[in-house]
Order: sequence, then C-alpha cells, then structure tokens
Amino acid sequence: MIDLRVPSRTIGAVDADVDGQRVLLSPKDFAYLGIEGSGAAVWDLVDGQRTIDQIVARLEEQFEAPTGAIRAEAVAFIAALADAGLVDGVDASVPQR
Repeated sequence: MIDLRVPSRTIGAVDADVDGQRVLLSPKDFAYLGIEGSGAAVWDLVDGQRTIDQIVARLEEQFEAPTGAIRAEAVAFIAALADAGLVDGVDASVPQR
C-alpha cells in the first residue's frame, strides 16, 4: 500500500523536555503525552513535508524490526497523535494506493 498522506504538527503543539522526559502538549485539550524511543523518532519526522511512506522508510533505516511492524506501529502512532490534536493531515478519507 502506498500512503501519500503528509502529516504535519498542529499549530500550537508544544514539544518540551520535562524532568528528562520528552512530552508533547496538545493545543486541543492541553493534555500532555510523554514520548520516547520510536515515538520520539516518529514525532521528529512529522514535519509537514514527508509522506507517511517517507517517514516509514526513515524509521526502517533507524530501527531493526520487520517492515510491516514498523509501518503498522508508525501509522497507529501518527493516528493517535492526530486523535490527540497534535498532528494534522492524516484524515482517513484521504485515499491511499
């Protein structure tokens, strides 16, 4: 499957280091989300320029895991970020090929 959606960080989303942990603050409801490891890598790659396919390709270069697992986890995490109000551009109605 080709996924050409281009996720971008929501305007007003805050990324900060709090007591040694990386946290995101959602402008939607001001909820905090702690991220680490591959979650932080995904967040770093969400820049409004890379497609989901490009993000997955970069993660495959960084982490040793089965390709399908990396894609599934990255897409699920990006969807969770969107649900939390931290990411735009991943509307499920956008066609994937």
